[in-house]
Amino acid sequence: MPQRSTQYAHMTALLAVPELLVSPLGSFAQDIQPITLAGQEYVLVTIPDDKRDRYLALLPTILPRLGALSEGYEYFEQLGDIPGPLLRPIEPQFTPFLPLEMAEARRYRGKTNETFTRVMLNAAVFSGRFELAEGERIRVLDPLSGGGTTLFLALAFGYDAFGIELNRQDVDTTAVFVRQYLQGEHIRVKETDERGRRSGRRYQFEIGAKGNAQHLVLANGDAADATLHMREVVGGPRMHVIVGDLPYGIQHFGEIAPLLNKALPVWEGMLVSGGSIALSWNATRITREDMVAALQKHTQLQVLNEDVYTRFAHPVDRVIKRRDLIVAVKA
Repeated sequence: MPQRSTQYAHMTALLAVPELLVSPLGSFAQDIQPITLAGQEYVLVTIPDDKRDRYLALLPTILPRLGALSEGYEYFEQLGDIPGPLLRPIEPQFTPFLPLEMAEARRYRGKTNETFTRVMLNAAVFSGRFELAEGERIRVLDPLSGGGTTLFLALAFGYDAFGIELNRQDVDTTAVFVRQYLQGEHIRVKETDERGRRSGRRYQFEIGAKGNAQHLVLANGDAADATLHMREVVGGPRMHVIVGDLPYGIQHFGEIAPLLNKALPVWEGMLVSGGSIALSWNATRITREDMVAALQKHTQLQVLNEDVYTRFAHPVDRVIKRRDLIVAVKA
């Protein structure tokens, strides 16, 4: 995926292969390797002949959802007497519910790059083993939602989105942005007034045409009180996916441990069977072993620690020299 910053371009190149491998496309791959053609970076995926048709049928709907990859092509070493390599573009077959640009348009201090957020959300959704009832929609909770990047991407992918943020100003300004952006795009939005709520400010939005509307909830409160803040919302405190970008200002595990001690059991209780959780953190000083141990101590979730799930680590900037991602699933 092209990036304006060379810093993020490097990050995206590192994330492309593991994101592809955890997606439904990954199980088809016989071999995956980065290549460069005419100065442009690609990922060359070799598919066994007996899986080719199924792979090409799935590719147009999965590829547009990926954060680190932008386009798909069939690759030919040659065609007849014409030497290759030659590429034939594959037409995408995916229409976002809301513009993906909504996540880019919202700028705020401390924002996580939307490409990584998209990869993190995909890793969680693709790893989930939940079975959806007919007509049911995936429900995504970000208990550390900041300015709403994860929520906007979830809505774009057709999910219902629920966010909790401790900073009241972030919640209020995000709500203002949602109203203004959707009105500017001429997208129907209905808001429920909850000014009298005792446990903190909360905004509920119904977005899109009646009968096909999606839900967005923004709540001001503590991430460890997620069940409380998601009561009385559409569907209640029941989630298929929980995605969180843990605070980056911490210097050692002891600073984040109190939050995880309180919040992890609460988040686990909100997940449906087969639901998944993905957490990213500043791994400069906090090891992956610390995070695995915390999940195993405070939950019964199955941590996915196979090789592909350990390949999401990447540098961010001079301060955050290493960011990592951990994914776990509820039995």
